[in-house]
Amino acid sequence: MRCDSCGVTVDPAHAVCPLCRRNTAGGSKTAGNRWYPSYSAMPEPRESGTFARSLIFMIMAVISITLVINVLGSRDVWWSLYVAPCVLYAWLLIRHTWMSNSHLGAKIVVQWLGLSGMLLWINALSGGTAWSTGYVIPFLVMAATLLMTLLCIAKPLGWREFGGYLLLMVFLGFTPLLFFLLGLSHVLWPSVSAAMYALLTFGGMWLLADKGFRKEVKRRLHY
Repeated sequence: MRCDSCGVTVDPAHAVCPLCRRNTAGGSKTAGNRWYPSYSAMPEPRESGTFARSLIFMIMAVISITLVINVLGSRDVWWSLYVAPCVLYAWLLIRHTWMSNSHLGAKIVVQWLGLSGMLLWINALSGGTAWSTGYVIPFLVMAATLLMTLLCIAKPLGWREFGGYLLLMVFLGFTPLLFFLLGLSHVLWPSVSAAMYALLTFGGMWLLADKGFRKEVKRRLHY
């Protein structure tokens, strides 16, 4: 059946044209052909926005309360500034790892960035030796790279699924060496170890991955 107003083909079961919204001669429940497929409407998935907002409120409340207690109490030690990065990392862990539908590789990268940032914050507040940039962060980046490598090997099509994130961890493996060159770290061997592990991982990727992945790496590196 065609609409007399706009000329489009209309399902005979419809009493109103879906384009111009004018009445048609249809509306019969015994109509034969249907020009539009019938489907059941799927409910849209609801994001737990209330929980996410409540989580942000609780984090802000904890940081504010600890800061007020620290200001009103003894200000010889600013312990509230140590609580803040831990609470923020807990929010990152819950919101962007446990509750997120992001790729597992992205979660590992975000966790390394968040944990490294928290340790840098605490190390800067405590002063003393640069233990975070000298020891902890180099071993963390090697552990994250090893975990990503195991995922590439264990999962079917793992090189194509996690290869890009593994390549990103290879580049991040040179971050401790950059810290040393900038004077933020005073211990050389962990930084060199992280850089060497990154180079060995890249060599292993090039040898073990399939040809499709190597072509993808060449395309991304523009050579």
